[in-house]
Amino acid sequence: MKIKLHRPSPAMVVAMIALFASLGGSALAVSRGTQSSERAGARGNLTLRFGKLFDRDTTPLDGSFFIATGHAICKKGERVISGGVRQTGGSATNIQHIWLVETGPVPNNRGWYVSMNSDLGGTARKDFLVVANCERK
Repeated sequence: MKIKLHRPSPAMVVAMIALFASLGGSALAVSRGTQSSERAGARGNLTLRFGKLFDRDTTPLDGSFFIATGHAICKKGERVISGGVRQTGGSATNIQHIWLVETGPVPNNRGWYVSMNSDLGGTARKDFLVVANCERK
């Protein structure tokens, strides 16, 4: 019995080229990712600085969201590179009752600012930390 191979349609050729190009791009990104992380370690001394989140919500899980803000500040002689927020306590259900509104650097104060909406009744103070990634100049 002879197996007959059919020529692929032009659409199939284009799809296969796109598939191989996307796989090749991912492999290239992975290989370059390790190089950039090595360079990041060579930049200097990086330190994480933590700050508290101030939650103004008074009643937990009542459906009323209030602003929770906080900042982490780098020490003198350091500059802020990046930052964010980190969950340190609480449960996974807390994520449904708090969300990030705004985050960004505060260059004049060498720090990182975070603003969130919270319905946790003030417990965001102990369940979340503001993080700043600082580099020694």
